[in-house]
Amino acid sequence: MQSLLYTGTNYDEVKRLCGGRVLAPYFCMGFSMLSLDTGEGFVTVNEGDTIVLDDDGSLRIIG
Repeated sequence: MQSLLYTGTNYDEVKRLCGGRVLAPYFCMGFSMLSLDTGEGFVTVNEGDTIVLDDDGSLRIIG
């Protein structure tokens, strides 16, 4: 298992962890967000959320 806290400024680290399953960040009302394909559909990752890559390759968000 690997995990990474999304800070809003570490997109390159997120991309290394998630590969092609992450969409470029977008900004709304002063905050940065990402869209991430967990395999069960796209979810929003907000600043302060933790992205978890499980040993089986699945992604989940802890917010």
